[in-house]
Parts: sequence; structure tokens; C-alpha cells
Amino acid sequence: MGAIDIPRILISGIKSKVGKTMVSIGLMRALRNRGLVVQPFKVGPDFIDPGFHYFATGRKSRNIDSFMMDSYSIMETFQRNSRGADIAVIEGKTGLFDSHDAIEEEGSTAHVAKILKAPVLLVADVERMSRSVAAMIHGYKTFDKEVDLRGVILNRTGNPRHSSRVRLAVEKLTGLRVYGTIPRKEITMPYRHLGLIPAHEREEYEGLFDSLAALVEKYVDVDRIFETSRNSPKIEEVDPNPLFIPRKKQGSIGVVMDKPFSFYYQDNLDALEASGLEIKVVDSLYNRNLPEIDALYIGGGFPEVFAEELERNKSLRRSIYEFCESSKPVYAECGGLMYLGETISTDDGEFDMVGFLPYKTEMNQRFHALGYTVYESATDTIISKRGDILRGHEFHYSRVIPSEKLDFAFKVLRGKGIEGRDGVIRKSTLACYQHLNVLSYPSFVGNLIENIKSDQE
Repeated sequence: MGAIDIPRILISGIKSKVGKTMVSIGLMRALRNRGLVVQPFKVGPDFIDPGFHYFATGRKSRNIDSFMMDSYSIMETFQRNSRGADIAVIEGKTGLFDSHDAIEEEGSTAHVAKILKAPVLLVADVERMSRSVAAMIHGYKTFDKEVDLRGVILNRTGNPRHSSRVRLAVEKLTGLRVYGTIPRKEITMPYRHLGLIPAHEREEYEGLFDSLAALVEKYVDVDRIFETSRNSPKIEEVDPNPLFIPRKKQGSIGVVMDKPFSFYYQDNLDALEASGLEIKVVDSLYNRNLPEIDALYIGGGFPEVFAEELERNKSLRRSIYEFCESSKPVYAECGGLMYLGETISTDDGEFDMVGFLPYKTEMNQRFHALGYTVYESATDTIISKRGDILRGHEFHYSRVIPSEKLDFAFKVLRGKGIEGRDGVIRKSTLACYQHLNVLSYPSFVGNLIENIKSDQE
């Protein structure tokens, strides 16, 4: 296979909360407003930013992460999903070089940039700084010279004099081009305890995205960014991933996808659909019963925010309980784990959930777990085989309070899970705190299909 051209740009930051998401979304919408087809990507395990990307561009965003995925999987999903796009805009995570540990590069934005040979623009918060900014940027430039750092965007500048001084310091003392200086503005991105509030919860986001696009158009050199993306080096084309080659229909799977449950990797859904499973979307707030399905998938989200409404839908909770009781495959992650338990306790009270799994969940004021996970499957499950290693991530404020002894599927080699274990099993239901990406564990789909066929026999 030969080399191919994919115009691309990666927006990173010196650290979290420097305006990287604001710049990325504003750039995506600005390019779309110019009539360009923009394919978004997000580095790292994140569900909320990709939701914003979709509303900004009209195309589903994909996660790429070098701790959970190998280089082939990153390159393949990038190439497959960039087809038909004029430019790929990749939003980084945390700081450019922040990784899964203190030394190695796996899991960092820089590592992904090197795999994709993507030119990088670094967003820096320069509030109350001037010449010192150049020293900081110089460090990023020289830390890993294999990273194609093309320039910087200086965010939160003060008056025009401050903006001019900081730009001059960076360009003269580091040799890097400044692609824009954005003054302090009143535009802010709304946050919730797990990050930004999901886009589908906020009707006014269309106006916000256009405001961000106008901000970027005014203060950032969008033309030069597009030119830089078009001058990206060619990359070697890779073979298609068999996971995404369509196969004949072999059943259906319900996916609870709505306001309480919106945390799904798009590649997971695509792989399930390509495997021959018809996806039937379930709304936990409004559907009264499950449709005719062979399996059920309940992702993460914010069930605690909608706990009262979830409790109110007794009919669906009963339908899901009966489905679990029937021993058909049910896979739940994080928010789904909470939903399948007996109750969720929040500051507003205790609310009844499905009640199939013998535990309650309680919300805490601080993170109970956050970070990458590595699990070993201690037994065969509906998604894994005994001895398999699963890499994923966890982030939640809740904790599990067992009502009786729990049966667990996984040993936690890295992470927290439920006190060093995870994957509560009952019949053919499996509920985990770990979020799993099919590109980190491709056997996920095949094992699930195998269990669906076994149940059909």
C-alpha cells in the first residue's frame, strides 16, 4: 500500500484548562462555516469533548489513545474516518507530554502526534506572563524534537500592548510562529463534575459554537492553519481493520443512549453494527419497554443527575430486570453499572434503579477513581476469556455498597474498580466501572456475538 495525503492539525495545550477545547471547537466550527468537511478526533479516554465535536462539525468524533491502542489501530481509525473530509482536526488531552506515567510517552498527545505525523499547535495560557512565556514554549519545543511543533496560540492575553509583547517574545526567542493571540473573553465552557457538560443537554450550544468560531476567526490565523494542515507529510496507508468490515445480520442489540447514558466510543458502536448486530436505541427516560433484542448495552453517563426521572420510569426498569433475568447478554459500564444496581444515593435522596445487581451506589463529592485501567479476566465472561488482559479507563464519583457477596469477573492490575476487583456478574449480566474501547480489546465484539449465538441455540 502507498502513502496518502490527509490534511490534519493537532491542537494541544501546555496543560489542562488553557483553552484547548475552546480553540479546537471554535476552529472546527470556523472551518465548517467556510464550507469545509471537518473530521474531528480526540486524544485520550474522553466522551464529552467528542460530543461537542459532533455538534460543531456534523461528523462523529473518534478517540485515539496510545496507551489503550497500538499504532496500527490509531492509524487505521484515523484513515478510515478521515475519508471524505477536507481536514482532520485532532484535539489533544491534558498537557502535550502528559502520559500514563512519569517517564514513558504512551498515552500522551505527543506520542499520538508522532504516530500520525501530525503538525501540532500548542495553546498556552499567558495571563500575567510576558517574556517567561518564551522560556516555557522553548522547553516544549526542545523536549522531544520528533514532535512536529509548528507554532503556538496564545490565549488570555491582556491589552494590545501585552499581546504584542508576548507574541514578539515567543517568535524572536523560540523561533516558533504565533498563529493567534486571543484576549481574555467572557465566553466560558460549562463544566460538571466529570468535565464539560454534554452538548446534547444544552440547546444554546449552537450559538456558543458560532461565537467560538467568530472568536477564532477574529484572533487566529485560520487560513495559515488550513495551509499548515495541507502541508502535513504523507502517511503510509494501512490495511482495513476486519472489525469494521460489514457481515451478515446475526441479531440485534439494544443500546441505551440518551441524556443519562451518552458515554460510548463511536468505534464500539460501529464494530457492533459491522458484526451484523442491528442497533436498537433505547431511551431510559421515555421508552416504557425494551424492544425485541438479543443483547443489551448500557454505557456510562450521568444517571445520578437524572436519578429521579429514571426512578419514575418503573415500566422500563421492570423490562430491563426481566431481560437480565432471562440470561440474555447484558453489558454495562460505569453509569450502566449504577443503573443496574438497587439504588443511587445523591444529595437529593435515594432513588430506586433496576435492582438486578445486589448493591447500591453512592455519590461522593470527590473523584473515587480516575485514570487508565488494566484488568485480567479471572473467568470467561460475555465479552472476555479467562486470562485476557483488558486496557481501559475509569472515572467516577460513585462507590459501590454491596448488599450481599458479589461475584467479580476481573482482577484489577491497574486502577481501582470496586476495591481491587471489578465486573459484577449475575447470570449473563456483566457490569463494570471500566470503560472499554474495542480498539484496545478487539475480542470484545466476537466474544459478545459468541454469547448471543449460544443464547439463541
